[in-house]
Amino acid sequence: MEGKPIGQLGLREIRELARLRMPREAWEHFMGAAESRATFRRNQRALGRILFRQRIFHDITNPDISLKLFGRQLPAPAFVAPVGSFSLIGERAEREVANGASRAGAMMFVSHAAKSTVREWADGTSAPLVFMGYLSRGREDVLKCARLAEDLGYAAVGLTMDVVQPVKIGDQVPLSTKDGKPRRGQPASPKDIEWLKREISLPVVVKGIMGAEDGRIAVDAGADALIVSNHGGRILDFNRAAIEALPEVVQAVGDKVPVLLDSGIRSGGDIVKALALGAKAVLVGRPVGWGVGAAGAHGVARVFEILAEEIRRVLMMTGASALSALTESILIRAD
Repeated sequence: MEGKPIGQLGLREIRELARLRMPREAWEHFMGAAESRATFRRNQRALGRILFRQRIFHDITNPDISLKLFGRQLPAPAFVAPVGSFSLIGERAEREVANGASRAGAMMFVSHAAKSTVREWADGTSAPLVFMGYLSRGREDVLKCARLAEDLGYAAVGLTMDVVQPVKIGDQVPLSTKDGKPRRGQPASPKDIEWLKREISLPVVVKGIMGAEDGRIAVDAGADALIVSNHGGRILDFNRAAIEALPEVVQAVGDKVPVLLDSGIRSGGDIVKALALGAKAVLVGRPVGWGVGAAGAHGVARVFEILAEEIRRVLMMTGASALSALTESILIRAD
């Protein structure tokens, strides 16, 4: 594997190379999850119980995997998740993720918890950007960043709202990777969504939705898009998998706003499963960390190349000509 060109590596090989090359602290942080890790494991198990219905008698050879979101035309439905801890991998890791996203044309959701500023992200990538704020850093700072994002041409802004309690790795709440300060929770209120909608003209995205009721509340408060997410299993132990919560959120609000999925994505097949259940696109976190840890910007671009290849493969094997043709009919629930 060492010495093999990055363009020839599969995602599992990239993961192993990242494990070997990343600082131990960074690997443990990226792969860590809250308490018993039950939610982290459930994300993958739930996706693994969904099977595809193969269909081969058709003439589809080049399915269209492009989409439009927030007025931006995008090559594939896989985006960079708003990870705040890329900087643990290395001093240049955030810039390399931005560079890799540029090469892939992947939309980047950037975290308020990252070390890079709103301007530095914009300077470092040609990819469409979405700023995701943390209200625990104060409304004033969220608004300052959101307004700058608007001025710099970001596609959208949003709020990560599931941190009612802070992230945990095992039984510990780690210090912030942004400034080394203790993390703290922040109550979630629809009034915060209403406030940001009044202040900003860009679409407002709300992340951390895991049920129909919260989805309806967020949309009624003005959310223009929702992200179904259990924070990669890092907040609530024994939570449902994000893919399990997705259908009820789509049923509740999917005809009003786009619904995205975050948490547990490990393959193009996982992405197709989410889209068949009603998601518009997905956010990819840990695999992007593996890509940058294994081979910098080239590794990130390769991760998105692999995901796009796998998405096309699944569409051809299930008889779907485009993302818009995907429905739950291509899926089978395993016992």
